[in-house]
Amino acid sequence: MYRLPPETFPVSFREDLDRLVAWLGQPDILDDESYRRALRPETVRQYRIQLLRFASELVHAGVAVTDLVSVRNLLGPALAERGLRQMLARNGGETSRHISEMARLLGNLANKLIAPEVDRAALSRLAGKLAVRPQVGMTPKNRGRLRVLQEPRHQTRILNLPDKVFARPVKSGGHRLLVAREDALAIAILLNCPIRVKNLAALELVRHIQRPGDGKVYLVLEEEDTKTGRAIEFELPCDVVRLLDAHLATRAPHLCPHGTPYLFPQRTGAAPIQPSCLAGRIAKRVRRETGLEMNVHLFRHFAVMLSLDANPGGYEVARRLLGHSDLSHTINMYSGLEVRTATRAYSDLMAELKAGKR
Repeated sequence: MYRLPPETFPVSFREDLDRLVAWLGQPDILDDESYRRALRPETVRQYRIQLLRFASELVHAGVAVTDLVSVRNLLGPALAERGLRQMLARNGGETSRHISEMARLLGNLANKLIAPEVDRAALSRLAGKLAVRPQVGMTPKNRGRLRVLQEPRHQTRILNLPDKVFARPVKSGGHRLLVAREDALAIAILLNCPIRVKNLAALELVRHIQRPGDGKVYLVLEEEDTKTGRAIEFELPCDVVRLLDAHLATRAPHLCPHGTPYLFPQRTGAAPIQPSCLAGRIAKRVRRETGLEMNVHLFRHFAVMLSLDANPGGYEVARRLLGHSDLSHTINMYSGLEVRTATRAYSDLMAELKAGKR
């Protein structure tokens, strides 16, 4: 999407944007006109990016950059429509998820900033016209990839991948094998704890990998860590703990300095790996070791597939496993998986009836 450098815009616009995101992230709860609920830091960051992109679209549409002196300029119905039309033109006249989200954001901000009622109504109409029907269930691509993983032989290849990599002697592979072990550990965690890649990449050894002293090891995500604001806790299986300890015992100083606090650090040890980088490595490792295509988010779908196969109708278990806040979201996303179980059961019934076994 088209975006100009922030310094392109007037100082007043940038300062107003800074004030807005600070207010959204830490509202004054005693102020009658203040937004009451603090937004998550990641949400606030995305708001900033989206607003800068929209301001850039307006400039590209012919609006003088000097006319954009505050964020409220973006919320005027005339300029909002102009910017949205520019985005539509970029997309062949068709709306899209990004365009729909932008229109909805403008309307939401107008409500939060208590813009004039006529402006809020106009922005609401624009958002309605550009709305995109939400995705129900998995994308066709992910369904196709998950269909492959319904085969027991492919499941076995994925489930055994971490142990297969760790079984290789460290001395024979050197640095390359240590990197492979790091990838394999990430895969082992995802198979047993289907968390989002953002959380996986940010895991800290003391904060998130907790050892209470009874020999058990827990992966703990607090409310502030998760997308839904719900804490999630997994007890790591013994085989995963074994891989974890083996990796931690050998990774320094080859992959990071001694004392690095992150489980998946950048090589300097000063910060965790970027989620996109870890996601790319995991997909590449799965492809290299098994020949299968499996993006990092597919691990969550895979976990639910296995869970529902073993426990048909167990959506509450699946909801808790994924950390969803709403059971209906879990059902909408994964109800199609049970069609396979139901049709397979029906086929088995028909085969038994034909054979006279019932």
